[in-house]
Amino acid sequence: MNVVGTFIFMIVIGALIGAVTNHFAIQMLFRPYKAHYIFGKRIPFTPGLIPKRRDELAKQMGQMVVNHLLTTEGIKKRLASDAVKKQAVQLGERLVSAASDSQMTVAEALEAIGVANAAQKADQFVNKWTDEKLAAYLATYKNEPLKDLIPQEAQDKLSEKLPMVSDYILERAVSYFESDAGKSRLGNMIDDFLKERGMIGSMVQMFLGNSSLVDRVQPEILKFLKNDETARLLTDLLQNEWDKLKEYSFKEADEKWNLESLIMNVKKKFMTRFSLAPFFERTTGSYVSMFETDAAKRLPEVTGRLLDAACRNLDDVLKQLRLEDIVKEQVDNFPVERLEEMVLSISKREFKMITYLGGLLGGIIGAIQAVFVILF
Repeated sequence: MNVVGTFIFMIVIGALIGAVTNHFAIQMLFRPYKAHYIFGKRIPFTPGLIPKRRDELAKQMGQMVVNHLLTTEGIKKRLASDAVKKQAVQLGERLVSAASDSQMTVAEALEAIGVANAAQKADQFVNKWTDEKLAAYLATYKNEPLKDLIPQEAQDKLSEKLPMVSDYILERAVSYFESDAGKSRLGNMIDDFLKERGMIGSMVQMFLGNSSLVDRVQPEILKFLKNDETARLLTDLLQNEWDKLKEYSFKEADEKWNLESLIMNVKKKFMTRFSLAPFFERTTGSYVSMFETDAAKRLPEVTGRLLDAACRNLDDVLKQLRLEDIVKEQVDNFPVERLEEMVLSISKREFKMITYLGGLLGGIIGAIQAVFVILF
């Protein structure tokens, strides 16, 4: 082989060695993906560098993210910025506006999150809760006098209304005894009274006549009922009875008039008429729209407080999230094939240039070797 051929041959061989060596070095960053064994012994350089050091890489990336990228100081600074506050307010406005336009009923909204028959369950809960509370209240104060259980204002109001009650009773009595039915009833009462008196009653009835006696008694009864003293007398009687009643303990009143059963029945009838169903039949938008204007005015203040609270609790939140472990877990689960594809897609040209550079350096070294071979 002549001098020129030797020179060219060594340059080509050096270039090939340099290019192939660099190419294999790049490939060995990722491949092989798994370790290979011969006779139970692991083949050197298997797996590739990155698969072999995946655990260390994942740990280092997790520490880098926590300590240098997603730091609490950086996140707090971002949350405290005017841009984030403005975006939060705009988001809140959009959410409130969308909620106010919603045609979904409250029952449908609750059913969407797994709460069926909300109105029925709410009524059952209220009934059960009021029964328990009322029963507990009555049991606790059963030995207390009624005057201590009834609010003083209610007692005063009732005392004030007693004259009106007596006037109403007397007016109804006057109206009744002035009617034909009342007069007939009064005649029957007089007739029964005279019959009970035996011969004397018969003689009075014979001499005066029943109708004549009724005509004489009726005006006197009406005069008595219309008298102011009668009204005051009835008011005093009602007041005295009311004062006595207030001294009764709840237990005594219950024994006389079955007061507890009466209260529970009244409560049951009230709850039967009072149902929460209309609340659940209205749309969520109708409720939100009631507060939309006030909510829009307070959104900047509310979002500011929420962001401040987020900043104050950010350290604890990040500790609970354990971002370092999350990053490590994601890196551990990330396929090496995909990582290789990503790196090569980004640095494909640079890797080619490294391969070419290896060939160039190999060619230069080959030329230098050729010179030494020819000279020596």
